[in-house]
Amino acid sequence: HRVDRRQRQMCIRDSNMIMSDQIVFEKLQSDDDVYLTGLADQMLNGHPLILSFDSLDIDQANKVVAFLSGVCYAVKGEIVIVKEKVFMFATSDVYDDGSMEDFLKDIVE
Repeated sequence: HRVDRRQRQMCIRDSNMIMSDQIVFEKLQSDDDVYLTGLADQMLNGHPLILSFDSLDIDQANKVVAFLSGVCYAVKGEIVIVKEKVFMFATSDVYDDGSMEDFLKDIVE
């Protein structure tokens, strides 16, 4: 799952979710169960989730983290802190070739 600069530029906007062919970028607006299930489905379909928790209160953020942590556990995935209030939830195979670490360094800078 190599992620390069060209792929990051070819994003499709879908409501307030941005999806590339590899990664879902989302500024969380809710802890609604249907919404969270949709995000989990994206991860189960092989799309890493990079999620900003800025808009959620602490109880909402805890609910989202607990739910997606369970999804990560079930698929032997990983959770990475990208920066304050931004986390990535992904299956472990996205780290296989080292490109995800490079990509995360690029977006933090």
